[in-house]
Amino acid sequence: MTERAELVIRGQVVLAAEPGGLVTAEAIGIAGDRVVSAGRADGVLDAARAGAEIIDARESAVIPGLHDFHIHLVGLARARDRIVLDDAADGAALLGRIRAAATLLAPDAWVTGRGWSEAQLATLALGTLDDAVGGRPAFFSSHDGHSGWASSAALRQAAVGSATADPEGGRIERDEHGAPSGILRETALELVAAHVPVAQGAALAGALDATLRDLASLAITGASEAGDYTDDGGTGADIALGDSYSSLTDLGDVVDGRIRMTLGIPADAVEAAAERGLTTGARLSERSTMRFGWAKEYADGALGSGTAALFAPKSCGELDAGILRVTPEQLDDLFRRARASRIAPAIHAIGDRAVATVLDAAERAGRPSVGVPNDRIEHVQLLRPDEPPRFAALNVTASVQPIHAAADRDLVEACWDGRQAGAYAWRALTRAGAHLAAGSDAPVESVNPWLGMFAALHRRLPSDRRPDWRSAEALTFEEALRAYTLGPAIAIGATDEGHLRPGGRADLAILSRPLDDLRSGDARLADVRSIRTFVAGRAVALE
Repeated sequence: MTERAELVIRGQVVLAAEPGGLVTAEAIGIAGDRVVSAGRADGVLDAARAGAEIIDARESAVIPGLHDFHIHLVGLARARDRIVLDDAADGAALLGRIRAAATLLAPDAWVTGRGWSEAQLATLALGTLDDAVGGRPAFFSSHDGHSGWASSAALRQAAVGSATADPEGGRIERDEHGAPSGILRETALELVAAHVPVAQGAALAGALDATLRDLASLAITGASEAGDYTDDGGTGADIALGDSYSSLTDLGDVVDGRIRMTLGIPADAVEAAAERGLTTGARLSERSTMRFGWAKEYADGALGSGTAALFAPKSCGELDAGILRVTPEQLDDLFRRARASRIAPAIHAIGDRAVATVLDAAERAGRPSVGVPNDRIEHVQLLRPDEPPRFAALNVTASVQPIHAAADRDLVEACWDGRQAGAYAWRALTRAGAHLAAGSDAPVESVNPWLGMFAALHRRLPSDRRPDWRSAEALTFEEALRAYTLGPAIAIGATDEGHLRPGGRADLAILSRPLDDLRSGDARLADVRSIRTFVAGRAVALE
């Protein structure tokens, strides 16, 4: 006999975003952590327990909770207390912001932050960072997170000098005398980043709590932590599994029950995870809404840093073809170790050469074992025409972040001239039968999924008054909502998530807008917020 609902929510309910459109109902009934009934309001109410709580959402849309499929949750929490440079108007404004923050710190304290762009730094002379931070050690990651800017004091602490060789998969930028300029590309940034103090444990708890409230207010009920560069810097009982993973399990009491969290690890930690018996998709011991995710590797760099691996040189700046951070042999080794451990890889690949290299490796590796979620390629920002069908043929999930297309349109036009048709080719992937799951890459870009959904529809931001950018590759609202709901659930193999049909997990949000406003896809979409958010049938705290 079907369990009777103890909570009924009626309104404009979206049960699921399917390929053919939205499946809707007038109400759903919830018992415990699951939806037990759905359909006409009178039928759901009649089937509920006597005295069941009734929430009337009236004209508000009720949707399955959104899942951010690629987020750096630990980095997002830490960014609350760091200097943010993304919106600095130019290099002078950037330095002014850094100088003002540095004066409040002790003389030997690290000055840290993120968000600078190549355009901002192009107007600055070497050594200006040293002056702005008053000789302190300082390190700032770029907007895309694939370059670092270090002060002289930071380079000295890390023992990075003229004699330091470029690490494999990275580059130390140098002045005309061969001395490090302070700009570090790809794996080279870890030479200094490893020395930067970071908040962990109790020092991170408050920021993590506030960040989870922010996510709930945006209707996010699930997230996949993207993982780290290396397995260094961990803490607590899971120290061997990297900083982000171990920080979140160390603070599991803050996380569990508030968000359905999938925790990724760096590829270096596959063996350590296997020793613990961890497999992709498995629930973590003694946790109700936390599970083990994918093993992250980096095949290349990023568009903004000019390090995305390309088949032909880029058409801006130094006319090189980027940095391929792994060899085919290294990818083969990762797939072999991952397959043996029942751990699926998630491989960052932005440039067309990187994407093709990873697909080649996935094809050589063969399919994962039965029950292991599919492999993932992260970002998928530039494709050759013959690549989209390979995603479908190999069952590789395309993990995309629509907001990147909106933020990067000018860079694509300048740097990938002649290849723009293959940039952020979501329609081509969808048409080929590839599986899409969407996320934000926060804190690289805004964590707001409604901005991401607007970008999926228009390939621009609401503040960009130009026409939609290369709209032939845009998604519909229904496709975008699916990519943020059922898309991640299917990717992890969770058949009871991402929808509100009977039997599904009761992860949902009551929104500030009616369903027609969402479907319109206009600028109002970016302002959508959650009035009430539920995870596993229980209301969670908003900001």
